[in-house]
Amino acid sequence: MTIDDKYIINGLRKGNEKALKLLYDKFFPSLCSYAFQIIKEEMPAGDIVQEIYTKVWNKRKDFDSIYSIRSFFYLSVRNACLNYIRDHKKYQTVELDDNMPFEDDHLIIEEEVHRMIKNEIDKLPEAMRKVFNLTLMDMSIPEISQALNVSENTIRNQRARAREILRERLKDWVFLFFL
Repeated sequence: MTIDDKYIINGLRKGNEKALKLLYDKFFPSLCSYAFQIIKEEMPAGDIVQEIYTKVWNKRKDFDSIYSIRSFFYLSVRNACLNYIRDHKKYQTVELDDNMPFEDDHLIIEEEVHRMIKNEIDKLPEAMRKVFNLTLMDMSIPEISQALNVSENTIRNQRARAREILRERLKDWVFLFFL
């Protein structure tokens, strides 16, 4: 468990709203994406995740690790999404079959990998982070250079260095990219 994770757990237990904000920043985008993968509706997906955060806050003293919170999040979001589908069945047809748990596991892994990568990108120095994020948006080197008013050489160097740093930071997790 990282220092941030310990801070979140201890802070939650003490009712520290800053710890809840850190937890929100850490998981909210991944959970929304996960919910969206299940119900295919953006607004309800965000609402469902918000409700789960309320549940976590109300049960904050019950969690002893970031992993137990993470498990609670994904299981709760999944169940809430299935309830949403059931309750809105007259509006949409959804087929649930025996493969869903398997597919569900892959969605969780995919969202966790995305979250880990995003967290590492967020740790890059600001200029490098901007260049890398624009690269992820499929902008070319000349487009990035123009947008940031920086030379193309600088863009190439920043992008290469960002890739190097991310490769090093994520090297222990490379096996997840091939699941």
